[in-house]
Parts: sequence; structure tokens; C-alpha cells
Amino acid sequence: MAEMIADQENIHPSLGLSKAQREGIADLLQVVLADEMTLYVKLRKYHWNVIGPQFQSLHELFEEQYEALAETIDEVAERSRSYGAYAIGTMDEFAKHARLSEHPGNHPDARQMVKNLAEDHEAMVRHLRTDANRASEEFEDIGGEDFLTALLQDHQEMAWMLRTFLMGHAVHE
Repeated sequence: MAEMIADQENIHPSLGLSKAQREGIADLLQVVLADEMTLYVKLRKYHWNVIGPQFQSLHELFEEQYEALAETIDEVAERSRSYGAYAIGTMDEFAKHARLSEHPGNHPDARQMVKNLAEDHEAMVRHLRTDANRASEEFEDIGGEDFLTALLQDHQEMAWMLRTFLMGHAVHE
């Protein structure tokens, strides 16, 4: 559960949401933040380690995507704060909350890197679809739903960019 900001000054966000709703959406955002960080780290690793004839184009594409995710990560953390919660911020917390997984010690070839990243972005789309529905239905937060839907659209576009590299080959082998 998200650690809510202490009641030292008795200041609570007045967002038209109950404390339970704010805590629920903040918890959901902690998981999204952890997923975004996991994907960010994977993109950095692949950016540093890609080799082969497509090095330059993939090196640049991975950089473009991790830079976009760096902005997203900041937005998600700040959004969590706007509900009155502290944002998680350690590797241990990210690992405990993330739905995406890392593969330590694994150094795939360039094509497999692209496939892995496309699959992670697609997983983010699926998770964010569920998260947006929860924000709307369970927490009655249309602003949270809209925020998560925008993230979903960003990941859908990033997945498409990666899948175009794999065209002509089976994406889900």
C-alpha cells in the first residue's frame, strides 16, 4: 500500500475522492511506476549492449524510448504525490511492485532485444487497460483513468515502432 503523507498539518488533497479512493489510485500508480522503471532499465541495458548491422538505428531507437520513459516516470511519480502519497524510489521497491520482469545476465541478440521490448510494451498496454478501468470503476477517478489511458497510448505506439523492425518474421514465436 502507498505510504500516505503524514497528517502533520492536516492538509489533505481535496480532489472529490475519498481517502480510500486516493489510496487505491496511489497504490495502482506505484505499480505503474515500478513497471515503467523496469522497462526503462531494460531499454538502457539494451541501448548500451546492442551490436550488429542495425546497431546505429537500434541504439538511437532505444535511446529515444528510454528518454520518453524518463519523462513518463517523473509524471507517474508526481501524479502519485498529487493524491497525497509518497512515490516509491528504490530499486528494491521497484522490484517488489513491478509486474514486468528483468532477465539478469541475459544478453540477447539485437532482434531478440526488439522482440523483448515490444512484448514488454504490449504487456504495459494490457496492464494499463486494466488499471484505467480500475481507476474509473473501482476508484471513480476519471482523471486517473485519462492519465493511464494516455500512458497506454504511448506504450502502444512504442510497441508498434519496435514491431515494424520485426516485420516479415513471427513476433510471437
